[in-house]
Amino acid sequence: MPTVQANDISLYYEIYGAEHAETLLLINGVGQWHQAWWRNVGPLGEHLRVITFDNRGIGSSDKPDIPYTLDMMAEDTLGLLDALKVERAHVLGHSLGGGIALFMARKAPDRIQSLILASTLYWGPKVAMPSERAMQVLQDRSGDPLELVKRGIRIAAAEGFEEHDPEGFQKLIDLRFNSQQTPNLYVRQSQAGLPYLQADHITDIVPDVPVLLLVGELDEVAPPTNSEAIKAAWPHAQLIEIAGAGHLFNIEKPAESHRVILDFIHGQS
Repeated sequence: MPTVQANDISLYYEIYGAEHAETLLLINGVGQWHQAWWRNVGPLGEHLRVITFDNRGIGSSDKPDIPYTLDMMAEDTLGLLDALKVERAHVLGHSLGGGIALFMARKAPDRIQSLILASTLYWGPKVAMPSERAMQVLQDRSGDPLELVKRGIRIAAAEGFEEHDPEGFQKLIDLRFNSQQTPNLYVRQSQAGLPYLQADHITDIVPDVPVLLLVGELDEVAPPTNSEAIKAAWPHAQLIEIAGAGHLFNIEKPAESHRVILDFIHGQS
């Protein structure tokens, strides 16, 4: 089982694609682990060296039962790059992973080749919180575990995903139950970003690298107005909405997601 020591914990990782290609690092959000990219690593790995890993608190990485912060998780991720001897990488952070990517860019801008903030909140007072319906699902952790997971997926994906893609829906259920994450550790991850919503961390840093803001048109968890506000603060950033997709656009619309990501990365050369 491939692991590295980073920031005093063990992190599990996997690498796909050509060894000498440019590196794309994929960072998960809350409750997601490396297998959440199952529809993406193969196609992206045909063009790039793709690294996936488990954040602290989930999967096969260490799970310290202590408060987590974005700063801490950014240090974890930079430590992973150090251990793998990756000097620079294209960094794609999804949801909370976008916050981790942002803090990586603030701590070590020379390590970031480009930045893709996917389904990401505006880290500051201008944040557009999840819809009322999504907040109810996210905050209500009671009831049957299976129904709880199904409710979460129905909110995270656009309406109709369960009917149009039952295989994908079931895969997401299986991933959640195999994540090795306790409810308490889910809360630890969920709370990692809360302290960063008071000050404006978006205007605090304007990355001097290409930036892509990628969001599902129908995202109720991190509504597109977040990406629009980041775009207003970072005029050089590109903003692309994936039509008909929700928070899990990379699973809902994988082919379009891959095209947009690869066009962005290849457009830099």
